Amino acid sequence: MEQFDKLIASLPDRHKTALRWFVEKTGSQRPWPGALPDGTILASKAQGIYKPKWSNYCLSIRQNLKSRYGDKDLQIRPDGTWSLVYAQEASDPKSRDADYANRSLIACMEDRIPIGVLKQISNTPVSRYLVLGVAMVVELQGGYFLIEGFATDGTFKIQENPQGLKIMAAIQERELNLAGIFDPESIVDAREKTLTSIIRRRGQPKFRQMLLEAYDGKCAITDCCVEDTLEAAHIIPYLGTETNIIANGLLMRADIHILFDMGMIAVDTSNMTLLVSPGLQGTEYSVLAGKHLRFPEDQNLAPSTEALNRHRLWAGL
Repeated sequence: MEQFDKLIASLPDRHKTALRWFVEKTGSQRPWPGALPDGTILASKAQGIYKPKWSNYCLSIRQNLKSRYGDKDLQIRPDGTWSLVYAQEASDPKSRDADYANRSLIACMEDRIPIGVLKQISNTPVSRYLVLGVAMVVELQGGYFLIEGFATDGTFKIQENPQGLKIMAAIQERELNLAGIFDPESIVDAREKTLTSIIRRRGQPKFRQMLLEAYDGKCAITDCCVEDTLEAAHIIPYLGTETNIIANGLLMRADIHILFDMGMIAVDTSNMTLLVSPGLQGTEYSVLAGKHLRFPEDQNLAPSTEALNRHRLWAGL
């Protein structure tokens, strides 16, 4: 569980202990979980999304057999990973950010904090729950969170599994159709929807100009100097103007930017060389493996090592 341990390293001890309970109990069926010896509550009976008072992050989510929300079936894969499409609190997507429970899940998504997951499997004569284990919140679309679960060996990979995105795309398309709205974007392939989302995050001219100057107009990975193809890539995803800082950016050729945002490439900060997903083996991008990241001449403008580490952990490389 090395990857998991790194992801929770910054959390308070009680939060780590609670998440490790979900790891240890993965696959078990049990009644409602009681509090831990230190008094920490693991889940909420009042709401499916549980945010403890002592944290800004969600600790766990619960899926009930009979839910007023449109949660979708659990998808379990041969490698032990799994996905769950989980409805936000409040049926109106526009109300999402006003709800503290939703905000706590969004915080987990943005800061890459794992959550515990329970699924109700019976309600008579007493409620029983399957402990699915720990998972990452990786996407939010149309009022639904995509939850991607760790395999029992502690691995977590999202880039090889667009199935959850396909489910959400279908949900969104159906809801738009029922409302009599035609949205061409809603019917594109799930992978293309991901790319569309990436493109939508671009276009901060000032940020791009700063990176063009810092990297002398050359891609930090390929040395491409065709300015029209160069983009401002955020290492930690764009969350507002506060993330538009040089330390959180890399100047990249458009196709490299896409691969970086999809977690298909990452940087090993021990030697600042490129790591390439197995999914790119045999393609023209496989030659990038081991290539050194090019830094700005001004070392004060170098990318954040911590940000690069967090991106690599998320990518699973």
